[in-house]
Amino acid sequence: MSYYPWVDDDEDESFAWLEASRKEELDGRSHLLSEGVRCAEWFPKGLVFDLSKEGGRTLTDSIPNAFGMLVVSEKLKGILEQETPADSIEYLPMRLRTPRKKVLTTPYYIANVLGSVACMNAKKSDFDMNDITKDQVLYFRRLALNEKKIPKDVKIFRLAEQTSLILVREDLGQRIVDEDCLGMLFQELEDFGSEFRERA
Repeated sequence: MSYYPWVDDDEDESFAWLEASRKEELDGRSHLLSEGVRCAEWFPKGLVFDLSKEGGRTLTDSIPNAFGMLVVSEKLKGILEQETPADSIEYLPMRLRTPRKKVLTTPYYIANVLGSVACMNAKKSDFDMNDITKDQVLYFRRLALNEKKIPKDVKIFRLAEQTSLILVREDLGQRIVDEDCLGMLFQELEDFGSEFRERA
């Protein structure tokens, strides 16, 4: 079974994006949303995220953003709930506000994938470690996985060596695509990190 990095679809300019400014309401804890730990106890109720003025107007099932969060629609949340164990993803309700300051009633959630799987094949991967968070990869030029270390029942997970990276099993990714969900791409593993490779 193949696995694909979940990345934002930045190819369609009509898609709405979240504003990249930091949220004061998160009180310096936004990094916890990419570490695979539970956040519901402290996550602010009714938190509103602004949509970027530079982005498009089309609300997708996965809203692209600079925070590395999975911001999912009710539809995509339903698919993930059907395909994954109940305790594997925490859904944190949030709202969206347009550049004209209208708060939308359309429900969205941060899908906080809990836990992580240590399955990077270090010998076949090419990467730089983070100088500050020393157990985390800063960026990949090439990522290879040891699939034997991935539990057979896991369809979506955080990579333990870079917990901000979400990987999706082929069958789940295919269902999301078949259900016409927009806003994300499931990148071929051999292409992941290609922007950091030296050009010949």
